[in-house]
Order: sequence, then C-alpha cells, then structure tokens
Amino acid sequence: MLSAPFITVGVPVYQGELYIEETLQSIQDQTHKNIEVMISVDGVQSEVEEKCQSFLKDSRFRLFVQPERLGWVDNINWLMRQVETPYWYCHAQDDLIDQRYIEVLLAHAQQAPEAAVVYCDIVAFGLQNQNIVQKSLAGDPTSRQLKLLYEHFNAVAFRGLTRVEALHHSGNIRANNVNSFATDTVWMAAMARWGQLLRVPYKMYHKRYHATNEHAKWATWPAEKITKAWITHCAGMLEQAMRVETTTQERRLLWQAAVTRLNSPRFNYISNAGLDTKKHGILLDEFFKHLQTTRQVDIPTLLEGNWQNIYKWTKGFFMHKKPFPYKHYLSSVLRKIKKMT
Repeated sequence: MLSAPFITVGVPVYQGELYIEETLQSIQDQTHKNIEVMISVDGVQSEVEEKCQSFLKDSRFRLFVQPERLGWVDNINWLMRQVETPYWYCHAQDDLIDQRYIEVLLAHAQQAPEAAVVYCDIVAFGLQNQNIVQKSLAGDPTSRQLKLLYEHFNAVAFRGLTRVEALHHSGNIRANNVNSFATDTVWMAAMARWGQLLRVPYKMYHKRYHATNEHAKWATWPAEKITKAWITHCAGMLEQAMRVETTTQERRLLWQAAVTRLNSPRFNYISNAGLDTKKHGILLDEFFKHLQTTRQVDIPTLLEGNWQNIYKWTKGFFMHKKPFPYKHYLSSVLRKIKKMT
C-alpha cells in the first residue's frame, strides 16, 4: 500500500473535448502515484465523456457528469466539497503539468506546515509565450493581505497544492455578478488569511492560452463592464482583508491598499477601460456606492469612522489635480511591507 498522502486532483470540464485527453494524460503520468482524480463534466456532453472513458480504466480516475450546467465557479466548488484527502489542487481542462509536479510540490508542502498553498511558476504557451511568476506571501496575515492588494493579480497560487485545512477554513470560491471576474484571486486572499502562499521556483505548470479562455474575453469587454468588474473584484479583495484579526490602524492600511488597487494603473484590465485621472474620481465614488449597497463588511465599524469621514480622507489622499504618484508610493509601501515580514 502506498504510504504517501493522497492528493485529490479536481478537473472541472466544460466543452473541453479538444484538449482533455492530453490534460488527463499529464496527470496520469505523475511520478507521485497516490492520487485520486475527479473529473466533473459541467452538464451532459457526450464527446467529452467519450474522451474520458479510457482513463476510467485507471482506478484512480472517476467521472462525474452534472445533470445541469453549474458554471465554472460552482463546478469547482462542487469538486472541492468532495475532498477528503490531506491535499487538493484544481487542474484546468486545457493545461499540462510536468511529471514531477505533484511530487515536488508535496515535498515542499510537507516541509512547510504554515503554508496554505504551495505553487510553482507558470509557463504560458499557445497564443502567449511567457513565464508567470508570483512571489511568496509570507509574514503575518495582515502583511500577506497587503502584499496581495499591492502586487498580485494573476491567480498563480490557485493552481497550486492546497492544504485541506485551509480549504475548509476558507470555504467556496465566491462568484460575482460580472461573469465571476477574477474570483480565483479573491480565493487566494481567503487562503492567505489561513496561512502562507509559498512559491516553489520551478516552471512545472503549463497554461494553454487560446481564444476561448474565459480571461481572454475580459480584454474585449466594454469600459462600463470592465469597470464594474474591477470595482466588484476590489470589493471582494477588501472583504477578505477586513476579515483578518488585526488593529484598527492596520485595517486602515488595508483599506488604503484596496483603494490603491482600485485606482492603480499597474493592473492592465482596468487600464483597458481607458480611465484618465478625472475618471478615477468617478471610480472611487462608484466603489463607495458598491460597498454601501452590498454591505459585505461593516467598513465604518472596522475603521472606526463614518462613511462621510472615510470618503473625505480617502478622496483627499488619492485625488489630486496632478496624477497620483503611484509608482513612487507603491515602492515606498512595498519597502515597508518587506520590513514587516
């Protein structure tokens, strides 16, 4: 009997007949053999089911066909609810992994019990060719959230090996009403509340870029939609950050970080909306309206202020006649965060 910990590999599939065989083969070829692979087909899709059949001869592979379409978020959530093993990771239907991917990540996870997720670098192929690197999130929970808000957008850690305790603590991926834009990054923030996100500096995960990727559609959205998506995303990141048990002063730093993220030109999706300095003021107004309408967290209580005063000092800090010096400001903040960790 194999003694290494079992790992559940969740493979959510929707119209994935083009690449699913190659994907499942890369999982089957892993040097770490003690895995169970759960394939969840999102709605009846005969061609996909047929291409999965040969892998079911391997007792480690199981196929589930959802009777009705769940959507990508709920399909992944369904898979996560089935996890009973010490570790889990989500494998996209069109991506590939090196043969030692699980073996290497597991070895690092076992040596770092404080890590919620252990992940490697991503090699993009297909329509894009680049390496996607995301620094580790270490330190205390507040500094982890600050780093996420200031530095990270790509959900690299989402594809990593996740400890089941962190998974249960953080709960489901939270869908949003703008095609669930960037909810995997918000999931990373939830994981970072539990523990560290640890980078293993190897290029072992290969992400296939093609025209039907969900994120490929974001760049084609009109300005109004991408602006709404970005406001919703930043509110979700703020909610996770505000759940950290910390002081009022540190919560105000987290608030400042979320507003900086909202307005920062570093994140290309909001830049695609064509926002100039004047429009950033409107963006901030809409952000406040969103927070007051959804009431995901009680911001006035957490910041020990009222909406009017919070709005006044926030706008006074960020809205200038001259463009806000984000590059200088971010460099200063990131140096302080580094000292904190």
